[in-house]
Amino acid sequence: MPITKILLLCSLPIIGGVIGWFTNFVAVKMLFHPREPRKILFFTFQGVFPKRQREIASKLAKVVARELLGNDEIKERLADPKNIETITNTVEERLLEYLSTTFPEKYPWVNLLFGDYIRGDMKSELMHEIDTMAPVMIQRYVNSLDETMDVEKIVEEKVNNFSVDKLEALMMGILNRELKFIERIGAVIGFLVGVFQMILMLFT
Repeated sequence: MPITKILLLCSLPIIGGVIGWFTNFVAVKMLFHPREPRKILFFTFQGVFPKRQREIASKLAKVVARELLGNDEIKERLADPKNIETITNTVEERLLEYLSTTFPEKYPWVNLLFGDYIRGDMKSELMHEIDTMAPVMIQRYVNSLDETMDVEKIVEEKVNNFSVDKLEALMMGILNRELKFIERIGAVIGFLVGVFQMILMLFT
């Protein structure tokens, strides 16, 4: 067999691998490029994400609102007794700090008029009011979420306001390994196709 034919046969897997990698590389790049529509002959090309950003934002918003973090989920978490207790404790800590430190510094004469006993009574009364009012206030806020918060709309607006550069950086940060795998698997498949072609040529 002539040396040129042997070299040609041996080059088939390499050529197939390069073509397979290159086609997948171009396919990955075309997810985001070109940013703006480019007309070549009778065809107009634009990256998938730039072209369909609004549609993607709408679908992503629906998934987040219905499957991941809808208003019902937010309400349930806010109304959780543990969360209410945490909020109440935080308010109480801030109130104690104010009565113990800030109030005496800002109003020293008033503070002198109140003895420790009176301040203790004030603290107790205020703490009781906080314990009573906090759950009611939180529940009112929770009940008004349907009118004041639209998770789907918020997510859709956020994604629509992303620049394509930011969207690409975000997606590549999440899917970089998987996209690189797609490029490599293209090279592997192309190489195997080249090997198959080489075997066919050897036996024909």
